[in-house]
Amino acid sequence: MNTQNNVPKAAKPAAFDEAAFKETFDGLLSEGKAEPALTHLLNALPQLSASKLNRKEKLKHLTFAGRMLQGAGLGKYGPEKLRGKAANLARMVKRHGLRSRRTFVDLGCGAHEPLAMATYFYANGFENAFGSDFMPISDESYAALSMYDVISSMFMFPERYMMEGTDQADYLARLRNFDAAALSKGDLAGGLRNVAEQVAFKCCDIVEAGIAPGSVSFLISYAVFEHVMDVPGVTKHIYELMEPGGLGFHYIDLADHRAYRHDGDYNEFSFLTEETCAPNLNRLRASEQIAAFKAVGFEILETQHKRIPVPETTRAAYLPRFAAMSEEDQDSRALRLVIRKPV
Repeated sequence: MNTQNNVPKAAKPAAFDEAAFKETFDGLLSEGKAEPALTHLLNALPQLSASKLNRKEKLKHLTFAGRMLQGAGLGKYGPEKLRGKAANLARMVKRHGLRSRRTFVDLGCGAHEPLAMATYFYANGFENAFGSDFMPISDESYAALSMYDVISSMFMFPERYMMEGTDQADYLARLRNFDAAALSKGDLAGGLRNVAEQVAFKCCDIVEAGIAPGSVSFLISYAVFEHVMDVPGVTKHIYELMEPGGLGFHYIDLADHRAYRHDGDYNEFSFLTEETCAPNLNRLRASEQIAAFKAVGFEILETQHKRIPVPETTRAAYLPRFAAMSEEDQDSRALRLVIRKPV
């Protein structure tokens, strides 16, 4: 008996409708719906890979869809990500002024694109600009390609990136010091070779970075201090690094990071109900973070709390330590802090 005839044939994958994919993708981006556009791209991948489109046509969709999503500010790389942060910092610098443009430090610069911010401040006249993180660069070739995009955008549109008081001729000359050809090929070390003394990534704890005490004019961090276990020690070291009058900006994410899983099991304040939590979160609330900077001598120039409602079931379960705090500490999701070392 021939049983092969009884085996059902596998269904053929649906034909990939290239025009419909692109129309939906472009429409979502035009409406500012970057996350749904990413979901649409990911859902289309099985059909795209099985389609009869030639390989270079498939690569085109993957390459340019990815670039469009980066341009929408969705990714961790690229000019749009830099511009958002840099514009905020430039406004803050304009409000409070810089005593000098000697050394810039991006504390906890991240493993994805560690030197974009340093490049921005180097181009804007800082003698030295460093990114510091204890995590190594996750992918040097990706970081190099992203740096190529950043430098190209900075060079083509100086008016978007120049800080007040920056000389344009010097700005452009500094950007020319990078080897754009090497960066475009994914060669990070080659791209930075000519500026290695001025723009550098320091893969270590900030206390081991070898930065001269009293030399830092401007130091920033994004989502770092919620992970610091020795906040008094680190703030003291930062104070010693900064020059008199040195300016600092810190964005501190006060939320339970498990809320970012989008699985609904946790909210931003869940960890305030638990005796123990993830070992890399200190759970210090806004007033405690501010107090740590004041304790070592920093002047507090600005504080801005991002506050969101706490689910009542979560608030009722707060540990006594957090239940006794002010409402501002209980419902602050993030803290923006601007500080200065007194002259």
